[in-house]
Amino acid sequence: MSKVLSIIVEHFHEKRWIFLMFGILVGLMGFLLTMLVDVLDINAYSAILESFPELADLFGGLVALSTPYGFVNIELFTFMWIFVGIFLVYMASGTALPTEVEDKTIDLILSKPISRSSYLMGKIAFLYLFIAGLMALVLAFVGLGMATSQTFIDYGLYWDRLLAVYIINILHLGTLVMTALLFATIFLNSKKTMGAALAIMFLMFFIGTFWQYFPEAQQVIKYDSTWFYLNTLDLFALGIFNDFLRDSLVLGGVNVVLIVASLLVFRRRDIPI
Repeated sequence: MSKVLSIIVEHFHEKRWIFLMFGILVGLMGFLLTMLVDVLDINAYSAILESFPELADLFGGLVALSTPYGFVNIELFTFMWIFVGIFLVYMASGTALPTEVEDKTIDLILSKPISRSSYLMGKIAFLYLFIAGLMALVLAFVGLGMATSQTFIDYGLYWDRLLAVYIINILHLGTLVMTALLFATIFLNSKKTMGAALAIMFLMFFIGTFWQYFPEAQQVIKYDSTWFYLNTLDLFALGIFNDFLRDSLVLGGVNVVLIVASLLVFRRRDIPI
């Protein structure tokens, strides 16, 4: 356990400024969006989208778009995988393993009294703590904006929505990062890892977002995409939690499968020296 903890501390020390700068940057964007609802006419915003019904339906319909929660969901949480996910995949593609292989330092690290499983678990724990801390920092800014926005105050401050979005985003971002980790153990190359992880990410996004436009017989494919279970529209915009437990369990299960697969591959992987 002490070896795992030392890996976590080492990585956080190395990434501390990236963590703070990126978290504050995205957090400030969320804060400004919550402030923006006080100066925007959301009804006029909805009226514009009413001219594009298919686009409005894609983002949850006009009911969701006409509330401050719906506006922030569209502008922030719907694209969180772009704002944060791609950055995390990029970081994981190097941090996970490939950089140390490419720098020829992996053999020196593994020559120390630490098992491969403990070594990889240290990196996995760091990545999850990084995600949890980053999302906590971002949503702290969003919560501050909600608490100081008269529009949100008049509409009602529903902190359970923010908590649910926090949990579901950690689990979903975790699947993206653990996918990168799995490919890292397979390829041991940062460019190949990044390319494969991004390809899977965009495929999952396409299936999980546009499944309703597929032929009816093929729409069942939606259950194979992690994006189908990232339902921030219901959670944050509408305050509907009916599928929250199911979505959390499915995304959590995907994380576990990816972690186990990564450990199994890495334990048997020949490391080039």
